[in-house]
Parts: sequence; C-alpha cells; structure tokens
Amino acid sequence: MSRHLTRIINVVTDLAVWIGGIFSVIMTLTVVYAVLARYLFKRPIGWSEEIAVYLMIWVVFLGAAYTLKENAHIGVDILISRLSAFPQRGLLIFHYLTGIVLMSILFLKGIDMVAFTLQMNSHSIAIDFPLVIPHLAVPVGAAILILQLIGKLLSLTAERP
Repeated sequence: MSRHLTRIINVVTDLAVWIGGIFSVIMTLTVVYAVLARYLFKRPIGWSEEIAVYLMIWVVFLGAAYTLKENAHIGVDILISRLSAFPQRGLLIFHYLTGIVLMSILFLKGIDMVAFTLQMNSHSIAIDFPLVIPHLAVPVGAAILILQLIGKLLSLTAERP
C-alpha cells in the first residue's frame, strides 16, 4: 500500500517538475525576447519582467518537491552522518514530520492569500495580470511538498531499522 502511494506521489512530483521545466523554458524565451526587443530593435516591452517573475515563482514552488524527492536540498549533515542508523532514522522522521507541519502552515496561509486575492480581485499594475495565478503557486507547491514529505516518511518507516 505505501509503495503504491509513494509511486503516485512521485508521479505527481514528476509532473510538477515537468510543468516547472516548461515554465522555465517560457521564462527564458520571454527574457531573451525582451532583451532582443530592447537592444536590437530598440522596442522595449513592458510585460516581460512581470511574466518572468511570475513564472519563476511557479518554477521554484513546483521544483521544491522534486528537489526533496532527489535528496538535493542543501543541508548540514555533519551531525547526522556521524550517528548510527537508529538515531539517524529518528532524526529523519522528526525532520519529515516537522516539514509536514511547516508546509501545512504554508499551505493554509497560501489558501488564505489566494482567497484574499480573489476577494480583492487583485491585478498587477503594469499589465493588469490577475495575481491569483502567481499566488496559487504557494498552496500548490506546499501541497506537493507535503505529499513528497509523506512519501519520504512512508518509505522510511517501511524500511527495516
């Protein structure tokens, strides 16, 4: 059961990183287009910076869970690497549970932010872009991180100590 759930979580995480990759390509093309328009054609465009920033927000939040999946987050492991297997396991369980709590808070606050943005019908100043779209990156990214943390916890607890 936990292996099946972990596989589903990894598929969701992989899908998120693919979407983030597409957003990264779009962001790069947008910036290149803006630079070419400004310096080669002397016709600067005003919307490129905002779109690039909004895409970067999505890229970061969608990529965070994949980074966790691949154990690629920056960490100081000088202490944990010197411990035996049992204390290491206990610290990792604590680490994942703490992450779930923190990401749950981020998720709930992100939902509040999205609800407030919808209530206020907020739009960006320069291009009148609905701000709910970049704000959605917070709860979506936090939810995928929660899933990945649960998957890591399930994998860890399924192992024999």
